Amino acid sequence: MQWDKCALIVTSSVYVNTRHTVLQDARERERQYIDALTFFIRETPFRRIVVCDNSGYFYPRALAELATSSHKQLEMLGFTGDKEAMDRYGKGYGEGEIMAYTLAHSRLLTEVEGFLKVTGRLKVINTEKLLRKADHRQTYFMPVSLVRPRWLVPAAARPCVEIRVYYIPTAVFREVLLEAYRGVSDDKTYFLEHAYHDALAASSVNVRCFPAAPEITGVSGSNGWSFAERPGWKKGLIRMIAYLGYIRPLYKHAATKSSYSRP
Repeated sequence: MQWDKCALIVTSSVYVNTRHTVLQDARERERQYIDALTFFIRETPFRRIVVCDNSGYFYPRALAELATSSHKQLEMLGFTGDKEAMDRYGKGYGEGEIMAYTLAHSRLLTEVEGFLKVTGRLKVINTEKLLRKADHRQTYFMPVSLVRPRWLVPAAARPCVEIRVYYIPTAVFREVLLEAYRGVSDDKTYFLEHAYHDALAASSVNVRCFPAAPEITGVSGSNGWSFAERPGWKKGLIRMIAYLGYIRPLYKHAATKSSYSRP
């Protein structure tokens, strides 16, 4: 990956706008967001970082000053999303609004060809390894489960892609995924993971897995799950499964033909 060809996008919602969110405390959410952004500024090779919040919160200027002192550019965007729609359709709708706003208003994104998107408050601790052998012109998504065989993945989660971490050229996102969020409905168990999967599967985009599995740490605000670095044995198992070709970003399903390649 050529680091001057890509940016990092961090999605943010400090003040909770949806029902299906375990972590509601705004101060704790703010602390975790700032901690994650500090990590990305200090510990990753990204030269351009964009954070966009949809809850009316604006990040402190001190973060931009930290980025400048680290020879990085940090763009801090903020707006107030459609609270009624988010309450009706769920957090995936809010995420989609964030991405649409970011692509419409970000200056830094106009300077690159693609971006790695990371859900706010989570850290990808192997960012450099994740993208070292990636091509900035390609699209990278992971399946929602790396070690379980497909028949052990709950049926509702099989036609999904992982959306906490993915890489995509900006032009491809605009063409294929920009409007996909409008179909989500938490109450109908049709999440953004489903919407992105279906949009990609119906397109001609060649979707790949990352050359290395993302290592995520942090806490999910949606369900309260904690993510820690994988133990060595599990990393080895994932590498073996990937080498054998069993980790794929899209599953075939009856409605469409998916286009995928092995990692």
